[in-house]
Amino acid sequence: MTNSVLPIIGVSACLYKADTPKPYHAVDDKYLRAVAVSSNTMPVIIPALGDLLDIPKLVSKLDGIMLTGSASNVHPDRYNTAPSREAEPYDPMRDQTTFALIQEALEQEVPLLAICRGFQELNVALGGSLYPQIRDIPGRMDHSSPDTKNMEIDYGPNHTISISKEGCLFRILKSEETKVNSLHYQAVNQLGEGLIADAVAKDGTVEAISMPGQKSFVLGVQWHPEYKANDNTTSKAIFKAFGDAVSHRAK
Repeated sequence: MTNSVLPIIGVSACLYKADTPKPYHAVDDKYLRAVAVSSNTMPVIIPALGDLLDIPKLVSKLDGIMLTGSASNVHPDRYNTAPSREAEPYDPMRDQTTFALIQEALEQEVPLLAICRGFQELNVALGGSLYPQIRDIPGRMDHSSPDTKNMEIDYGPNHTISISKEGCLFRILKSEETKVNSLHYQAVNQLGEGLIADAVAKDGTVEAISMPGQKSFVLGVQWHPEYKANDNTTSKAIFKAFGDAVSHRAK
């Protein structure tokens, strides 16, 4: 690889208006901008086409994969729970696509960064489960977005998380604590196979996961480090570490 060729990161898309004559696939700008700027890589969008994609071949052409957040949630069928209004909305085509991407990324040892919905996808893909609505659980706080429509407030620091010295996140941040934003209403219940909790909120909610038994980079975070990543020390460090792992894979 020459200096002029950037590593390629596949970024998961969502399928919007699937039940209309004009559905479309899309990714928020902030995700693409974060990996382009803070990871120094080239993002490419992976459409939520499920079985229409040759996932093994696609992953073999990528140097890294980032699973994005979304307004939709993993369908409860994926973790053996009955669908409910509180767990909506769903995007089954995204589920079909990202679950295959996760399995193939792990098999081919392609670096993987999973954010918010992506974090939950990673957990469920490995056999874990989710709480449909975290605020309904006694002792838990409301982790959902302030929803002020002001990005600086909604994506601003919200609460502190405690970081385990045993996980990937501690090696990146070299700190046992940091402050993160909070825009989710679902959360990890049971951890998936091979995953550990890298960080938890004060109420016990799992905020980050990694996979010590996996040779390649695997990190999932429940918050949104992609928003103005270069302006936040924690976010910048996460995307740099991911970029370093991707560059190493590319070489």
